[in-house]
Amino acid sequence: MTDGPTPTTLRRQLGARLRQLRQERGETAQQVADALGFSISKVSRMESGARAVSEPDIEAIATYFNLHAEAALELTQTARAGRRRRDAWVDVATTGTDFQRFVQSGFVELERDAEYVREFNSGVVPGLLQTARYMRAMMQSSIPRDKELLERAISLRLSRQNRLDLENRYAVIVDEAALARWIGGADVMAEQMHAMLQRIDSGAVKLRVIPFTAGFHAGLNSVFVALKMGVVGVPDVVFVEGLVGFQQIDGSEDVGKFEEVWRELAQIAVPSVESRRILESYEAIYHAAAGERLS
Repeated sequence: MTDGPTPTTLRRQLGARLRQLRQERGETAQQVADALGFSISKVSRMESGARAVSEPDIEAIATYFNLHAEAALELTQTARAGRRRRDAWVDVATTGTDFQRFVQSGFVELERDAEYVREFNSGVVPGLLQTARYMRAMMQSSIPRDKELLERAISLRLSRQNRLDLENRYAVIVDEAALARWIGGADVMAEQMHAMLQRIDSGAVKLRVIPFTAGFHAGLNSVFVALKMGVVGVPDVVFVEGLVGFQQIDGSEDVGKFEEVWRELAQIAVPSVESRRILESYEAIYHAAAGERLS
């Protein structure tokens, strides 16, 4: 985790505080919007943390809710910090792409601040465990015509791996299909399996596998990352990736549904020791295949 919350987390923290102030007065977002001359969309985006809040807006809010000087100053400082420019390693968006929407969603910063990260993937190796060669082979199929964007996407993912303190706060459940799917060839897959085994042995990740023998399960054909924030006033959030793009879910009831699914998946995933043996078996298969190709 970082020395202090990132701007995205601070905006969400500020938004939660603004929503609390409104609810304590028993007012609707529309009532606050009308009183302050804001649009309902502006109030909604401020309370969700989707937009930065200007100091004049904070002053108007503080006056409206009759906040004392110390409380108003606290809001102002949080708003100011929430308007900071993102770190250079995050500021890599390219116009008109899913990659831009991914970065702008704030996921990278929230992931960086999260107390715990849980990820499930039924189709490919989770991003925080991928080698650079595996990433490149996979991403070339989705952004094949833009080499610069491809390298930026790889750089961002590697930065997430390097900067995120994974130890004791990253848990993965992966369907065996993700291990069996050849991406980039046998040598790339052998390297990928070995890298995952190293991460397990280092304690960087807790990984379990759902074997083919488990049959149908609740997470089949699904990909999601659940972030346990552990920051006062910042709700937990789940990001779901699919054909329609990257979706953010942070309603407590919806987040709770994903927690239930995670528990179901954990029940059918094999224990860590057996999961390691499955990875070792695939590493051996890919090594053998790579050797045959070279002979």
